[in-house]
Amino acid sequence: MAGEGTLFLDEIGELSPNTQVKLLRVLQQREFTRLGGNKAIPLKARVLYATHRDLSQMVAEGTFRKDLFFRINVINIPVPALRDRPEDVAPLVEKFLRIYSASCRKSVTSVEPDAMSAMMNYDWPGNVRELENVIHRAIIVGRSSSIAIDDLPDQFRELQAVGERIPASSTFDRMLRDYKRKIALQAIQDCNGNKTLAAMSLQISRAYLHRLLRNDDNGLEVA
Repeated sequence: MAGEGTLFLDEIGELSPNTQVKLLRVLQQREFTRLGGNKAIPLKARVLYATHRDLSQMVAEGTFRKDLFFRINVINIPVPALRDRPEDVAPLVEKFLRIYSASCRKSVTSVEPDAMSAMMNYDWPGNVRELENVIHRAIIVGRSSSIAIDDLPDQFRELQAVGERIPASSTFDRMLRDYKRKIALQAIQDCNGNKTLAAMSLQISRAYLHRLLRNDDNGLEVA
């Protein structure tokens, strides 16, 4: 609404029990008191939350308050893991290049093809934060205006080495695409052909599901 700012709380699943109580009180009463103050201030902000934890499971385990969970779980927007949206890697790399080349006062403006290929094929268990840290580190340790494969952590060089040992007709990238496509096709079958439900079950966007199907070299029909 007009006149509101937006308050974003990241990693809400990491809040201590005491902080959970305080947050619930603020959300219920729609007011808060500044640290050291005694005057109640109306809360006029929209509040957004993010977490990588399964809050419903935490509620069942007793580590997250049920009343707070129901208070914040109004609209839930699942965000696919970075490994499920490799098309986002390159633009994120460009963004972090701009940010950290400026903060580190180094002119690093590009990524060499083998380094970018390794990042595109990496599984990213730490999601976007891991990518951000990798780029930050590469800019710090790098000695040129372009990030090379040697500027990346060991697991990326190992990934490149594995790719070099695989025949060209069976590259890691091709096998990865085939594996993802197989999972997508199985999900569609399990959902009786409903691609929207299949995408939801995989926690990926319908658009990304369609891209997996369009990349099929065997002439798969896409509805």
